[in-house]
Formats: sequence, C-alpha cells, structure tokens
Amino acid sequence: MPELVSFQTPKTLYFSGEKIWFDATVLMGNQPAASQVLYAELVNRNSVSVVHVKVPLREGKAINFLKLPDQIPSDHYLLRVYSRISPYLDWNSGIAQQLVTVINPRIPPRAPQNIPKTELVVEKSFNKGSKIEFPSMVTGENAVVASGISIANPFLPEEQMQWMSEEIYEELVKDDLLPELFGHVVKAKVPHSDSTLTYFLSVHGTQSALYTDHANENGFLIFDIGGLRHWDRLILQLENGQEMPGLEVVPPVIKTVFKKDFAFPELAIQERDLEFLSRLLKASLMQTYYFEDLKRDSLEVVTGFVADYTYNLDDYTRFEDIETVIREYVPTASVRTREKRKEFRLLNEANKSVFDANPLILVDAMPVFDSDLLASFNPKFIQKLEVLNREFYLNDRTYPGVLSFSSYSNNFGLFPLAPSARFFDYSGLQPWMILDKTQFTQPSDGIRFPDWRTVLFWGKGENQTYTVTPDLEGVFVYWERVMQGGKPVIKRTYFEVNP
Repeated sequence: MPELVSFQTPKTLYFSGEKIWFDATVLMGNQPAASQVLYAELVNRNSVSVVHVKVPLREGKAINFLKLPDQIPSDHYLLRVYSRISPYLDWNSGIAQQLVTVINPRIPPRAPQNIPKTELVVEKSFNKGSKIEFPSMVTGENAVVASGISIANPFLPEEQMQWMSEEIYEELVKDDLLPELFGHVVKAKVPHSDSTLTYFLSVHGTQSALYTDHANENGFLIFDIGGLRHWDRLILQLENGQEMPGLEVVPPVIKTVFKKDFAFPELAIQERDLEFLSRLLKASLMQTYYFEDLKRDSLEVVTGFVADYTYNLDDYTRFEDIETVIREYVPTASVRTREKRKEFRLLNEANKSVFDANPLILVDAMPVFDSDLLASFNPKFIQKLEVLNREFYLNDRTYPGVLSFSSYSNNFGLFPLAPSARFFDYSGLQPWMILDKTQFTQPSDGIRFPDWRTVLFWGKGENQTYTVTPDLEGVFVYWERVMQGGKPVIKRTYFEVNP
C-alpha cells in the first residue's frame, strides 16, 4: 500500500537565511504510516538538490522547518516532501511539492528583467490593526485541506499551488526500498564488493555510536542508525585500517528529471519592487522572535556496551601517554611490544586467561586500529576509560574485549583521524519541534518590536478565519487548498493593508 504524503507552508516568499516552516502528514490508508523519517528538499530549475533536511515523524505527523542557506541564489525553487520509500511506491501520492520564491539580496536573479510580473487583483482594503474575518470560499462537498493568510507573492504565478509528479517529472530514478521504521538509514557504495570485509561506520554528535556492515553483491553498505538522531558527522573505516578507494556516501534524496514542457517560472525583480522587498526584508528579520518550542527528544540510546570497569581519569594522576595510564591504573589490561610496536592485551575474566590479540579500541565510538599511535597519545582531553574484559559480539564479529575512551567534548580528544578513514559532514534528524500557530493571528503582547507579521493565519479554517492586520503595508492573500477530483485546487482572495 502506498504512503500518502501531504504538507502545507504558511507562505511562499522567503529571504535567504529564513526558515521555511512546513506541516506534513504521511498516511498509509487511513492510518499513520510506519516511516519514522520525513525529508524536505529544495530543488532548483536544473533538477539539482540545493538543501535538504531530515525530520522525525510521530504518528505520521511533523511540524518542522528547512533553513535556507545564506548563499542560495535568488530564484524560484521546488519544495518537495516525502519519506524514504513513498516516492517509489507511488510517485504521485508519495511526493508532495510546490514552488517557493527565495530572494537573496546579495545574489540577484539572472532572469531577463522584462518578464511581466503577476498582476494581483485586490478585492478588499483594510487599515493596519483592523480585526478581519474571511468566510470559506469552498462550497458543496469539497473539504478544505489547508488555508492561510500571508503576504502575497507577486513574483510567483499560482502561489500555494501543488503539483502531481506526473505533471512535472519525466522520470523518477529508481532506487532500493529502504524503509526507515526506527530511524535514518545511511547508504554507502564501494566500487569492488567483497562481502568478507567489515566496514565500520561511527556517527558523532550529541551522542556517538558504532555500526558495522558488509558490502552486498552490488557494493552497497546499509547502516540503520535506529534511535540515534542528533549527529552531524560520520566516519567510515575498513577493518584494520585498510584503504577504501572509490568509497562514497549515497545521498538519501530522490533523483528526478523535469519534463521539457514543464514551465519552471523565471524570477524577475524590477526597480519598482525594491521598496516592497526592503520592507519585507526587515519583516523577515523579526520572524526569529516568534515562539518556537523545541522539544528535546534526545532519548538515551544504548550506543555501546556495559563495561566491567570504568576509570574517570580525573580521579588519578595525569600521565602524558595512554600506555602509562594502562600500566599504572588498569590491572586487567597490559601493554606489550611486538615487532617494535605497542599492542594491548586484556584479561578474559570468563576463564581467567589473557586474550592473544588487540581488543576493539574505541575513541568516542570511533574504531582505532593503530594501537602503537594510541599508546603514545596524550590523554589530557580524555575524560573516561571503559574496559570490557570478556568477548564482545558486534553483529557477526567477535572481539577480544573492548577499550573505550571518551573525551570531554565528544571530539575524540583530538586523537588524529586515520589516513585511510573517510570523514563526512552528514547531519542526522532535526529535533522534534512544537510551533504555536496561534501566534500568527495577532501581534504578541508586551514586546517592543513593530508588528511586521508576514503570516497572519496558518492552519485549517472552518467557516470563518479571524485575524488582525499588521503594521506591515502591502498586499496579502487569503488562500484555501481544496482537493477536487483527486487534484489540489487553490482558491485565493487578495486584500491590501494600508497605513
């Protein structure tokens, strides 16, 4: 059964650096979909993904935002929302999308400036601070899916209109179905598949965790990160620190090609628009003071093992290398020299023998294969050492114990990255957000800032939609999205706010 994805945004005109808020729902039939991750992505007119975010889904719902980069060029972009599998089950119901306009004062649009601007037919006029109401424009059996009142976008024809995939895409590039039932799934590719080799993926952020996998027959590695959410970097290594030529991390976003006859509109800004945009830019800076309640959803995640012994190094005299720390304070571990290189051996407390190989060595969950380098490393930024003196099972591998070091700042204690390791800036899920939508309908009480709201209402109006006009002058739009014949239809009423 396909997943049905839908979303709404409060407005369609933004400046670089702003947040595009969205309210999304993912259903399977009449029930919330099982997917736990939602993707929001901005695509340019060349089908290139400009920025994307991963946000958590709870019972098929998410209110979150996509932060626009400061260096994004001024243009129209396609904002689309989907889960990891929904586009491949049904690309019409599995991808929800609409155009938005982004203005970057430092990077103007490249479009010819003689393109006619959309003429907005203003039907009503109000003074600032007026209480206004709009009756629903929908009649008959059609139900309102979403509605809102926001600053009108004179640069984008058919604003708030959403598109079916078959109307705008030539094709959707096929990919493996990777259901994300617990959390985000990281996919990587190696050019030469060898299923006997173990690849290590460590993710790092507010917490760190280690995962392993073997390449499949097509050279793909699949790491299910599960409940760990807030991380911003990852490190890939091959067992024993071997080189990994040609390794790449596969982006989780979909790949599409626009139809040749899809009229991606051009953005044209003329001199007469500068006064309006200047006022709007000031208003956009005020939006950061709106109430945003970030609910900390960083649940405690089991990312390692239950140690037999734990050593807080601040409780002991500090030495200048880890070899001395092990020799002086850890009776169940020893340091030996073999072929002029240092190695670690742990006592196996299960049978009171000594393991004959290096244990699994971790620094903030990152595997370390160069025991000689670690032995000479200065642990001044290492806070804790945990020791497991028994066999440790990690998926299909068995290790002769574990030595796990934790730094103060989760930055590996400045231990150097192995030359063969691959480091990637790769963000996990954004935190779960709670946004009070009622804040848009009237100015905040007791603040000293002018009322320059660009969004006056966002939600699902019933018979009447009430709000208060802001101090910001300009043309606003009251819009309602309705499903007619299985396709979205937008109804609009434009009005003006005067001084």
